Order: sequence, then C-alpha cells, then structure tokens
Amino acid sequence: MPIRLILAALALCLALPALAAEPDIRPGQWEYTNVTRFENMPVPDQTHTQTECITQQDIERGGAFLDDAEDCEVSNMDMRSSGMTYSMVCREQGVEIHMDADIRFMGDRAEGTMDARMDSPMGPMRMLIELEGRRIGDC
Repeated sequence: MPIRLILAALALCLALPALAAEPDIRPGQWEYTNVTRFENMPVPDQTHTQTECITQQDIERGGAFLDDAEDCEVSNMDMRSSGMTYSMVCREQGVEIHMDADIRFMGDRAEGTMDARMDSPMGPMRMLIELEGRRIGDC
C-alpha cells in the first residue's frame, strides 16, 4: 500500500472535524508515526514518520488535507470530540483498498488503528496499521 494513502488517512482524521464535532486536537506542529504489519506475508514491519503543521484554519477547512486521497471515498463516519471511526475505499492503479479506522483524540496526541484489505497482483493482502500522532510544538 502506498504510504501516501496511509498518511492521507491519518490527515483525514485531523482534517474532517469541521464536518462534525470539534475534536480534542490542538493546532501546531504534529509528528505522525505509522507502523504497518502485513498479515500472512514474509514482509517486515514498516515504520514511517512525518511531521506537518496543523493550523486551526486547516482543521476548519476540512478537506484541505485530502488532496492526496482524491481517489478515496469515506463512509460510516462517526466523529466525536474524543475520536472517530470511519471506513474508506481507495482506488489506485486498478487496485481497490478497503480500510476501517478507529482513531482517538487526546489534545496533544492521537492514536488508533487501521485495518486495510486489498486484492493485489500477489493475491489477497491484509495490513494492520498502528497510527500515532503527537503535537511537538508550535508551527
């Protein structure tokens, strides 16, 4: 799974709050770490870390972070101040990826899991992704 889809999904967690309840997330410089585990495949865990400035205006704009997720459809979204759950289907290079996410917001931290499934050229594939985000300071 391209890392940009994982990052877009995490950004979605921080970007969509304008569409529902105000999340317990503080604007500022955020660091995201994602650990991806591949089920039933001899592939080592993959860890990716990225930083990004999240402003109050970004949160209020909602879809501003979804530029990289333009081939994705979000459904079953339940947004609360303490977190959100949602399902997402992304299509990339002829492959359909189904994801279910459960993210918790804790002011200066966010954490959660994603379960991603797809039929790849190598056969069915399942990835379990642990997401962590933390505010590391001002922008």
